[in-house]
Amino acid sequence: RKINPWLLLPGVEMAESSNKRVKPSETVPEDVLELMMSTYLPVQSLLTTRVLSKRFRETEVRSLDLDFSGIYSRRRRKVEVVGIIEKVFNQHKGSEIHRFVLLLNHIGVEDKIISWTNTCFGKNIKELVLDFSKSRIVMAIPIDFSAVESLQVLKLRWCKFEIPDNPPKGLKLLKTLSLMRTQVMVKTIDAIFNNCIHLESLELIECRMDGILSIRAQNHKKFKSLVVSFMPDLRHIRLDAPTLENYKYDGYVICVNILITNALKEANLYYTRIRRFYHQKSDLVDTLRFYTRLSVLSTTTIFLEALTKRYVGEGRLENPPFKFENLTEFKISFITPTFCTLFDIAEFLKECPKLKQVVIDIQNFTFEPQMYFWEIHHKAQIQNTSNNNYLLKCLTDVKIIGYKGHWHELDIVEFFVKNAPSLKRLELQMPKNAKNDAHTPDVARIKLIKTIFSGVKVTEV
Repeated sequence: RKINPWLLLPGVEMAESSNKRVKPSETVPEDVLELMMSTYLPVQSLLTTRVLSKRFRETEVRSLDLDFSGIYSRRRRKVEVVGIIEKVFNQHKGSEIHRFVLLLNHIGVEDKIISWTNTCFGKNIKELVLDFSKSRIVMAIPIDFSAVESLQVLKLRWCKFEIPDNPPKGLKLLKTLSLMRTQVMVKTIDAIFNNCIHLESLELIECRMDGILSIRAQNHKKFKSLVVSFMPDLRHIRLDAPTLENYKYDGYVICVNILITNALKEANLYYTRIRRFYHQKSDLVDTLRFYTRLSVLSTTTIFLEALTKRYVGEGRLENPPFKFENLTEFKISFITPTFCTLFDIAEFLKECPKLKQVVIDIQNFTFEPQMYFWEIHHKAQIQNTSNNNYLLKCLTDVKIIGYKGHWHELDIVEFFVKNAPSLKRLELQMPKNAKNDAHTPDVARIKLIKTIFSGVKVTEV
């Protein structure tokens, strides 16, 4: 976080004359100004100031924020980058370093990285971000993160993370833990929740973990956010987290068991195409009951495929009804292949009586020219004007991302303008690079839609 140093000085104002604004450096004592510059400016801003200004060339380095994530922006060579960072640490005179962010290919400079992190550990580091994704090799170095008592935020990319079975000395103050591309053991997860008593957020991204991810946070009072992303070896997730508010999952459909859902408000369930669809569809249906209390839901068409009714021959398959009483915001992303149509969307939305905002993302997706289920079974049901089953009384905002003027996209637009009496905004975002793929406008239908609701807005993005 960047801090404006002028806000730290009560009583200092930007005085003005009738002709010009007085510079702050003319009203602040030089020693105070130098202290502010050396301490509160992010380190890259300080280095730039020292290079460009003779006055501050000898300013000491006391920066609390050592963020080197953008150091490659000028295409410096690795040896030059390492030299700059090494010089900063050698010249650092401050007693504290609150934040250290490093994005670097670690191969060949492991000893220096260990030295830099140990220096931060000795200066009450609060936020540590180590990203070694440039090397594409997980860094396994003897850094004992569990011994650091002051850490509140720890984010590791392509970096090995271990925590001892016995209660560690540090990590008691840890609030945010984010791990990417590393091996995660069951005992590691258990140790995290046994020792990080103030943990608020956990991210596991592209980590290797077989079998079951079990989160035992029943005694935690602050744990609110969990992200599980692209972990294909997982088969089951068990969540015992009474205070969990936000849950994000990217990947194949797997079994999920959430013991207590009273606090759960927001979920992003980005299901990708599953290998054994008909076998795992039942797994998704079984998990739907955990999400009925949500206020905000983002998901993919796989979610709707598992939820809505389907005709098979002369019979009809029906899933158990689910009511989403609290849902106010809903986003659905279409992924290929899918059988989803307006029918699937409408069937879900009618179970959301408090819904206010809908986003439909059809980027990189085109409805098939022949949609037999829609034409034969569903179209008449949805377009029946005497049918009030699909009345969306609270809906005010609709956005369709990736609109290309396809006839079924106009079906969707027409559905909303006819069934949302409180509608205020309906935005159609048309990709600029999709102009050649856009369909010839159906002028008559568009005119009809605008007579019902004149606020339809088409934008190019």
